[in-house]
Amino acid sequence: MHFPPPEILQLVDKILHLLIARDQTIAVSEAACGGLLSSYLVSIPGASRFFDGSTLVYSLKSRLKLSGWSEQDIVNYTGPSELVVLRLARNLRIELGSTYVLSESGFAGPSTNIGGVTDSIQFDNTEVGTVYVAISGPNGEVSKKVVTQTEDRAQNMQEFAKIGLEFLLEVLQKEDE
Repeated sequence: MHFPPPEILQLVDKILHLLIARDQTIAVSEAACGGLLSSYLVSIPGASRFFDGSTLVYSLKSRLKLSGWSEQDIVNYTGPSELVVLRLARNLRIELGSTYVLSESGFAGPSTNIGGVTDSIQFDNTEVGTVYVAISGPNGEVSKKVVTQTEDRAQNMQEFAKIGLEFLLEVLQKEDE
């Protein structure tokens, strides 16, 4: 098993070369990926030259504590959305001072009920396999929604991370045009 997988390694390599050449940095705010985005980025030797850090805001409690959300924000939370990931990216960019922040939130897999305990909250407006990604950077903020068409949780987590990295590379390359 290769970590990161070869296609991810190619994406990260392109991203790191662009960031290092520009003397820019990236931070990550992730939820549904469970830390994969950060793991992929720091798996490269010299990552400290471009990677500022990350937050893993998997639960609503962690969003409240780590992302500047108020109790009222949590009460009004209706599930992953482009507005949510834009806010996560914006808040972490302010906190860390990174050139760019990539954020994601989504619904990787179906909730399970083990011993009467449900492992996640499902929102009516969120289809399994849905991820929202956003980037906050010096030229503004962009976001998008992608649906993977699979209900496999582990596969979705990996696909969400790949989608995030591809989106970041696309944004970085557009800024070179």
